[in-house]
Amino acid sequence: MKPLKLTMNAFGPFAGIQVIDFTELKGNTLFLIHGPTGAGKTTILDAICFALYGDTSGAERDGKQMRSDHADISVPTSVTFDFTIGVQQYRVTRNPEQERPKRSGGGTTTMRSDATLWDRTNCSDDAETGVVLATGTSKVTVKVESLLGFESSQFRQVVMLPQGQFRKLLTSDSKEREQILEALFKTEIYRRIELALKEKSKAMESEIKDIQRHKQWVLQEAKAQSAEELDQRLKEHRENLQQIQQAVQQHRKRREQAQVFLEAGKQTKEKLIEKGQAESHLRALQEKVPEMEGRRQELERARQALGLADLEKSLLGRRREKAEVEKERVGREAELKGTRQSKTDAETKYTLEQGREPERAEAVREVARLEGFTEIVNAIDGARRSLAASLTEVKAVKAEKEQKDQSLTELSAYMETQTNRWKQATQEGAKASSFEAAYNELTRVGKKRKELDIAYKAQAEAMQEHGHVEQEYLLLKDKAARAKEELAQLREAWNKGQASILAASLSENRPCPVCGSLHHPEPARTSEFVPSQQDLKDREKSFSDLEARRDHKLNELREKERKKAATENQVAALKEELGEQADLVLEGLRARAKEVKQAWDKSAKAKEAAEALGKELESLKVQEAALRKQVALLEEKYRGAESRWRASAAVVEEKEAMVPADLRDLKALQKAQMEAVNRRKDLEGALERARKAVEVAQAALAKSETALQESTRRLEQVELQLQGEERTFTVRLQEAGFTCVGAYEQAKRPKEAIDRIEGILIEFGENLRAAQDRLTRAEEAAQELTEPDLDELKKNLKAAEEAFELSRKQEIERENEISRETEWLKNLRKLESDFAATEEKYRVLGRISEVANGTNKYGITFQRFVLGALLDDVTAAATERLKLMSRGRYYLQRTLDRATKRSAGGLDLEVFDTYTGLCRNVSTLSGGETFLAALSLALGLADVVQSYSGGIYLDAIFVDEGFGTLDPESLDLAMRALIDLQKGGRLVGIISHVPELKERIDARLEVKATERGSTAGFRIA
Repeated sequence: MKPLKLTMNAFGPFAGIQVIDFTELKGNTLFLIHGPTGAGKTTILDAICFALYGDTSGAERDGKQMRSDHADISVPTSVTFDFTIGVQQYRVTRNPEQERPKRSGGGTTTMRSDATLWDRTNCSDDAETGVVLATGTSKVTVKVESLLGFESSQFRQVVMLPQGQFRKLLTSDSKEREQILEALFKTEIYRRIELALKEKSKAMESEIKDIQRHKQWVLQEAKAQSAEELDQRLKEHRENLQQIQQAVQQHRKRREQAQVFLEAGKQTKEKLIEKGQAESHLRALQEKVPEMEGRRQELERARQALGLADLEKSLLGRRREKAEVEKERVGREAELKGTRQSKTDAETKYTLEQGREPERAEAVREVARLEGFTEIVNAIDGARRSLAASLTEVKAVKAEKEQKDQSLTELSAYMETQTNRWKQATQEGAKASSFEAAYNELTRVGKKRKELDIAYKAQAEAMQEHGHVEQEYLLLKDKAARAKEELAQLREAWNKGQASILAASLSENRPCPVCGSLHHPEPARTSEFVPSQQDLKDREKSFSDLEARRDHKLNELREKERKKAATENQVAALKEELGEQADLVLEGLRARAKEVKQAWDKSAKAKEAAEALGKELESLKVQEAALRKQVALLEEKYRGAESRWRASAAVVEEKEAMVPADLRDLKALQKAQMEAVNRRKDLEGALERARKAVEVAQAALAKSETALQESTRRLEQVELQLQGEERTFTVRLQEAGFTCVGAYEQAKRPKEAIDRIEGILIEFGENLRAAQDRLTRAEEAAQELTEPDLDELKKNLKAAEEAFELSRKQEIERENEISRETEWLKNLRKLESDFAATEEKYRVLGRISEVANGTNKYGITFQRFVLGALLDDVTAAATERLKLMSRGRYYLQRTLDRATKRSAGGLDLEVFDTYTGLCRNVSTLSGGETFLAALSLALGLADVVQSYSGGIYLDAIFVDEGFGTLDPESLDLAMRALIDLQKGGRLVGIISHVPELKERIDARLEVKATERGSTAGFRIA
């Protein structure tokens, strides 16, 4: 990854838009970022890290805390970073969660964090954004991690080395270093192989345990200790099954014999029962013979009566016909009497109607008189309508005039009220500008006063933190001083003890390794404790750790001092700016600002109201003039309408005098005319109806007389026919053997009843013959048979069946048991076979899995073994630079030693000290030596990663501080190593206060702090 351009907006100390264009470096690949403390040097690295990952370079602050205090609230905080990876070009923009002014009304609203990543490879213009790769904070971070090849924490250990974390890559343990190297060298395939082997081994181990558990379960289910025991039991059960099967055959034969005996007894019993039932049935039928004889006689009489049925039917019909003719004759007589009376009534009424001739003549004259009024009444109706229209017009014009008069009065009163309101609003609105100025001043003072409170709090926290760190530093300084004295004493004791140790190994007549003498009269002796070389090394390591902790705490103390000084300067600047107002209470300022704001709002609203009222008054004046003009026109219109109304009233009065008062209305006249016409029509219609009624009555009388004569003739004819048929029926009745009509009526039966009696007699005869045949057959079948004992036979069968079922149950139980035992034995043999095969595979795979997952002498996993080989290449490349920087004293190398047996191994680092010829942990290096070693490791790692993997580009490295711990000669060597990087085109950015670097590095990014925020820009010498 190589940076192209960084754009910060309201980020950290940069209040406005700050653009850092790295292309301005041109051919310079080593540049210095410098400026005063607190100006924002580290903020530049924070911005790059925030744009890529959403956190800062030190991972101690999030995006919300990077909002510039110098920026106006209307300016949003955001960072845009353009960079390249190989030949691909990208742009990422990210903004943190922040408070923003509401679009309408007062107050603020929370703006959510957001991010967007573009691919700008094919973009020629800087204004082009390119193709969107991801949006949203989390999705952009994931995509950046995919593009760069490592996460934020790994980025801070390989590319961007922040304050206090520069040596982390050097001093981290195997586990942490494994995560970094895995991301850089893409060795996760080896870790997946480890997991695959582990999972496969675990699965096979689980499979073996499952086989053992299954085998144990089968034995437990079979209630056997072993497969051999189960096999022996199976053989015994098979032999026993043969004996049980023989017993089953014997019991089956006994059961079949008992079934045959019982079936024969049942058949005998059924034959005897059938004989008794046949005898009973025949007796019952013989008892019904007399009844059937009576039914036969009844059938013969009914058949004789049936022969007279047609003659009887004809006689009854003739009798009904006589009754109907008699009834008709009586009706004709009554009808004739009625028609005679109707004729008399009609003639009387006709005579009366002829006498009403004068009434009919008067009705004709009345109709003519009323029709003469029609034209006059129509004229009256028209005049009345004209009069009503004139009156309606007068009333409408009068009402409209009164309404306009009322509107004019109300408008005048309203205009007076609005004029007074306009005067008051104008006076109140004139105060708005003064209130606005007062509010702005109070807001400015309140904001500064709040900043002062925050600065006071920050100053107190800074002083407290400074005091706490200072106390810790003094304690560490004192401990380090004591440890140094103790180490010096231990070294002196060790040196003194070496002579006595050497003297202890001297022998007479053997040369001394120091002076060469063969005689040793006074060998060196010591009574003090002589420390071992390991004791000396342990004490040196302890002292080195204390020194490192002391130096780290000193750097922390200096940082706290700078922070304290910055807060003190900020407090002093704010107090100077506020002057006497610095002592004002913030709540009082806020309350006063609120009051002034309310007054300002009130004045502003009054000013707006005055403008609106002025416009309204102008409009009201126009309305008043229009109303006065309308009132004058309505007055003239009213006088014309009143004159027309009076003329119409005179015409109506003249026409009404010509017609009676009750007929002046057209509807009343029409009603009277209709009544007169109706009366004339009623009188004429009554005369005509009376005449026609006389004619109808005369015709009806003649018709009634003729109908009566015809009915009398028919009655005489029917009586003669009835007498002849009655004589014929009496003769035929006697011939059939009936003495009287009553005997005939008693013998009569319907045709259905005759058929039913005949059927009963036929069925009875057949049943009687069948019963006789059944008894004959039953007697023959039961001949010589005796009553069987069925209970005894059933008892014998039940005993035989129970014996058979018991033996059969034993047979089934034994067969099931043999089946289960056979299946158990089969499963056991298969499980033993599977166990042997799986155990053989696990013996090989399990061991491979253990070794690959670190169960070995060095605790090295398969991935760490591969990474160890790669780390050897990294340390070899790093050593080339470290030898130059340390004047050939130190070599970086990998060690297989582990801190504890349970810790991960294979990726720990140590240095070989050529001065002592010994290897020691990298944590024993001094502050300056640690910086050189960490810088060498970072540069060597970049070289090796670039050569091994084309997918990860380490084209830039940023170092934040650390050069202040180097002496001039070491600084010179470190600079030479960094300058050599330019040959490979790698960009190196350094943040440092060391003056010598400013003189030796031509390209500089200068950061300046001002009261309104910081600015930055490149300076190329």
